[in-house]
Amino acid sequence: MYVYANGCSMTYGSELADHPVTKVCRDHGYRWRYSWPGRLHALLDADGSYNDAMPSGSNDRIVRTSIDFVARWLKAGLPPQALLVVVGWTHPARREFHVAGDYRQIVPHHAYDIRALDRLVSAYRKSAVCPDEAEQRYATQVASLHAFLEQSGIAHVFFNGIVAPETPRHLRGTCVQEALMGAPFVPHEPAEPTMAAFLRRWPNTVNVQHPNETGHRLWATSLAAHLDPDGFASVDPAQLTDAGLPVLGGAQALRRHDRKGTERIGRFVRSRRTRSRARRSDRSDPYIYP
Repeated sequence: MYVYANGCSMTYGSELADHPVTKVCRDHGYRWRYSWPGRLHALLDADGSYNDAMPSGSNDRIVRTSIDFVARWLKAGLPPQALLVVVGWTHPARREFHVAGDYRQIVPHHAYDIRALDRLVSAYRKSAVCPDEAEQRYATQVASLHAFLEQSGIAHVFFNGIVAPETPRHLRGTCVQEALMGAPFVPHEPAEPTMAAFLRRWPNTVNVQHPNETGHRLWATSLAAHLDPDGFASVDPAQLTDAGLPVLGGAQALRRHDRKGTERIGRFVRSRRTRSRARRSDRSDPYIYP
């Protein structure tokens, strides 16, 4: 079995061994091992794992990169029965755009230090942010990825990382809602519909905004309880090497291009005291939570 995980900062392992100045994790081996995908790898005695998450990552990116990984896996001749895909969906208002030669993850209420991206996000924030549209896009993304993975014969498990979006009213009772209900979400308690809510039940599981080692371990243990590793095929390490896949690896580059805390919904904040207040309020803002 090979575990492929995708999501946002809750999956990436933000705040695990972060550099004290840059706040970017330099010890990626440590992060891959102690974030929940690495913990799940150990609990399931898997042949390998890949953590493809990114801080501030969008559901747009999750769908794009997950499909890309599965396509590479199948093209390399690796058995679909050996792959487990685990996705932690993020806030539906986040988006992905291709700007200045690369894919950029955006949070609507952030400002960005690439001018073209900042102008695009500013226009998007002022004229195109719509909760109903975001919820419908989320429903479409979940249904689409579920259908793709099912058609490809890939076992998969979903959960919501920081919010649990409602199904838009006009989609209730339709085949889209049926697809959502048929998607393999991890069972949860009504009071704990997300990974973040689950962790709030336990003391000392979060550093500032993200799970610490204990939080990742508890979440991995919870996921493992719902999985049966016996039905999976194994993968020889030589096959992984030939396919260019690590036994333990994941995303390394962190390019946020973000001036977080300096702009609040189009209003430039100049004073240090006001910036500090804005950062504190950011922690409870679902649009800004990284």
